[in-house]
Amino acid sequence: MAVVDRFHQALATGDSVGALNLLTPDAVILESGGTETRVEYRSHHLPGDIAFARAVSRERGPSEATVRGDVAWATSTSTARGVPGAPSTPAGAELMVLARTPDGWRISAVHWSSRTLR
Repeated sequence: MAVVDRFHQALATGDSVGALNLLTPDAVILESGGTETRVEYRSHHLPGDIAFARAVSRERGPSEATVRGDVAWATSTSTARGVPGAPSTPAGAELMVLARTPDGWRISAVHWSSRTLR
């Protein structure tokens, strides 16, 4: 979905305001074994996610989106190349839950997980 692409583009260009504007006010972000609200994400993981997105080359695998009325979810996988200090290549999986709002689709939940490719 376009909103997911715009979110990743905002991270890659360092646009924290743009990334946050694509999240619903009650969005939850699950990463690094924890859960954060939108407000917590802004002050905790967002700066690191921006730094990571700007520092590495990310190859996205196929993505799929399913729409059910005013709710949708998008899944994708990725491989990150050139991760500073990493001896191996991390692979990631992503699930984003989206809600249709008066301003268009917005992200209401993000779940990122990763593992090391063997």
